[in-house]
Order: sequence, then structure tokens, then C-alpha cells
Amino acid sequence: MQMIEIPNSTTLQASGLFQPLEHHLLIRALFEGNLIAKIFADGTRQLTAGLIAYNSRFIFGGDPDNESFNKDIAAYFREIVLPSRNGEGFLLTFTSDAWIPTLNTLFAGNEIILAPRLYFEITPDQNLEVTLPEGFSIQPVATDLMKSNLEGLETLREEMCSERASVEDFLEKSFGVCPVYENQIVGWCLSEYNTGDRCEIGIATLQPHQRKGIATAITKVFLIEAAKRGYQRVGWDCWERNEASVATARKAGFEKKHREQAMVIIPK
Repeated sequence: MQMIEIPNSTTLQASGLFQPLEHHLLIRALFEGNLIAKIFADGTRQLTAGLIAYNSRFIFGGDPDNESFNKDIAAYFREIVLPSRNGEGFLLTFTSDAWIPTLNTLFAGNEIILAPRLYFEITPDQNLEVTLPEGFSIQPVATDLMKSNLEGLETLREEMCSERASVEDFLEKSFGVCPVYENQIVGWCLSEYNTGDRCEIGIATLQPHQRKGIATAITKVFLIEAAKRGYQRVGWDCWERNEASVATARKAGFEKKHREQAMVIIPK
């Protein structure tokens, strides 16, 4: 067997395999010790290929033509990952497009969607102007909010725990804001992969309240808070075809920095 799982205490050994994607803070947070994920690499003395597995995201790095490693990776997905997904899709990113033929072979028989993703960045600013539609307010994601009687708290809790171990862990290490309308939380803008002076954004607005400028408003309030907390760069990652997300990022002042192919695998 040529695939080994690397303990998180020694992950720096594999960091070079993923260098082309290190603008993604999941990778930086992992190698800076701010996130725990599974990392696999070929079992040779000098690592040549690797895989990061974190929730429903899988990142491939290094040599896509390492046959023995690819054989072990295929077994890992066939025996462990795919059966556990219950038909739910998952995201693959990779350090070069040379991985695409390998991944097409590895996941043959499943639905494969290949499409470009965009990565935006911005330096947060405390002096942004925020405009909200009448009847809306923006609340910080804090202990008082989580103890309130607002509707939608359970959905918010689930989102907070999609990256952090618990609500308490999120409140300690992350931050965010929520739009509120008539005693209901109608979206969120939360920090993700906080590491050093950088973080990324996870954002959503419930369907009945979309196209009202809410997403742009909560993004700007988030950026004001990020600046107050000393963050120097904030990232935004989305599919290129997600016109609403791209438009919100641009309206809030983000600049496109990267365009790269990614895959969604839907098990069959």
C-alpha cells in the first residue's frame, strides 16, 4: 500500500504538495495548525502525491500520475467515502488541471460535474456605507443572539458547526452577522477558516428575501467587523456560474484573484 495518513502534528511535511492552492484558507489553516483534517500521502520517503479530506471537500495535490497512490485513493473512495455519502455530492479541487483525466477515471460510473470556480479577495474597511431595506436589522452572531427567541436559530447553529466543532467553538474563534426580519433570522455572513490575519466568508440569504440588497449589506457589515478585529484579507470562493454570488462579491468591493477548475461528484 502506497497511501498513508499523516498525523496532524506532522502535516507540514506535505504542505508543498498543495502550494498552488494555498490561497484557499482551508489549506493554510490546516498547515498552520488551526484546523484538523485528514491528510494522506504516498508512502515514499519523499512525498510526491497527497489528498486532504475535510467534511465534503477533497483536495488533490502533487503528481496525478502516481499509479500506486491513485490505486489506494480509488479504494479509499470506493470503500469508505462513496458509501458514506448516501448519494450526496462532494467537492473536489486539485493543484493542476493535469488531475482531471485521473479523477475522471477514478470516479467513472458516478456523475461528474466539471466547472470553474472563482476566488475573490478584499482588504476589509471600517468606513463602508451600509444600506438596509426597511424592517431589517443586522445582528452580530454572539451569545445573546444564540440565547434569543428568534426563529431560524437551529439552521444558524448547523451552519456555525459546519466548520467549527461546536457553537461555543465558533463564538470563541470565529465571527459573523445575521440579517433579521420580523423576529426571524433570514441569512448569515460567517467567517470561515480563520487563520492569522485572514479569513473567508460563508454567506446565505433565505430565498424570500433575496434580490433586496441584503447579501451586500451583511457582507459590508461583516467587512467592517473584520477590519475592527485586525483582519487584513478576506476571501470569497464560489462557482463562476453562480451569478448572484459573483455579483454580491463585486458589489462589496472584492477583486477576482484566481479562476480554477473544480469538480462535484454525485455518487450513483
